[in-house]
Amino acid sequence: MRIGIDIDGVVSDSYPCWLTELNLHFDRNVAVIDDYEMHLVFDVSRDAMNDYFVCNAERLLMAPKPITGAKEGIETLLREGHEVIYITARTPEEKDVTVRWLSMCGIPHEHERVLFAGVSSKLELVKLWGIEVFIEDYQVNARLIAESGLPVFLLDASYNQEELSSGITRCHSWDEIIKGIQAIKG
Repeated sequence: MRIGIDIDGVVSDSYPCWLTELNLHFDRNVAVIDDYEMHLVFDVSRDAMNDYFVCNAERLLMAPKPITGAKEGIETLLREGHEVIYITARTPEEKDVTVRWLSMCGIPHEHERVLFAGVSSKLELVKLWGIEVFIEDYQVNARLIAESGLPVFLLDASYNQEELSSGITRCHSWDEIIKGIQAIKG
């Protein structure tokens, strides 16, 4: 199968790192990011949040560790003969730092299979690349992709606790994701 995988919150354990950095920068004491729209969590404008990320992109994208089990899970998928295509909401300008992070962490990837949706819909890239299953952490993307008929595995997070739409399976670990994909493959 051709499997699409998001990066932040799925492969990169970005949010705990970002929580610390954002609390320091905005002088807040937020305990948990409970909304994907982080500017709302930190009570700042969308522009202020975007400016902070743009000015600090390298540090914010290189600092996180991989999500527990992500590297091993991706290796298992590849060993079982699946194709892996990373589709992230990061911008094309962040490609170099993203590929360096994947390499630094030993996460298997091919440069041409790391795709950057930026502000566009990931669904366009999912269709263009013939993705058959998607692994995501953001409910809005998960819902759009599932509505197109693809199974989506949603990695559980503090900011994605809404009720699940049809076609989305909540997973609490990469082990659960792998078992779910193996069940589809039959």
